[in-house]
Amino acid sequence: MQYYDISLKLGPATARWVTGAPFELVDRRRMERGDHNNSSSVNMSVHSGTHMDAPFHFVAGGASIDELPLELFIGPALVHEVDAQRYITAEHVAQLPPGERVLFKTSNSELLRRAVYDPDFVAFSVEAADALVAKGYRLVGLDYLSVAHADEQVPVHRAFLDHGLALLEGVDLTDIRPGTYELICFPVCIAGADGAPCRAVLRDLES
Repeated sequence: MQYYDISLKLGPATARWVTGAPFELVDRRRMERGDHNNSSSVNMSVHSGTHMDAPFHFVAGGASIDELPLELFIGPALVHEVDAQRYITAEHVAQLPPGERVLFKTSNSELLRRAVYDPDFVAFSVEAADALVAKGYRLVGLDYLSVAHADEQVPVHRAFLDHGLALLEGVDLTDIRPGTYELICFPVCIAGADGAPCRAVLRDLES
């Protein structure tokens, strides 16, 4: 049985959104300094690294991360590779069968390995989001820090989140071949939050 970790390792060098708060691990206690144990705290955005967006992120009164059903975060998922320049379009979605979970692999996976935000990533068009909703998808993932370009955050996110979808952002699909896997990506259960980091893993269904 083969597992693939598609999560970003959180640290100061992890790529972050252009307006995102920097990740900070605070050494509160350290045995090397004479303390009795090692204890840390974390300062970060809930949208740091590999994370899930809940509808509440852009929908007033939408479901928060702790209100999403657990079955969303585990089950078969299609890794769909597209050759897109700036946008994933409705044409890229047209070839997909109806489904529940899909992760889009693009040239973005290379950008995720850089610490500096790159505005020229591949993102969804509103039409692509509409097409995925029409096909019945409930969880959509992308291999960059957002499903939308910085100047199109509201319309693209709303095209997904108005329909109750969960968005898995920042998955590293560099070494993942297209195909169907089992996805396991439970977000941290933060009461009332608009998103949360998660550990995203794929498992081969054939093993």
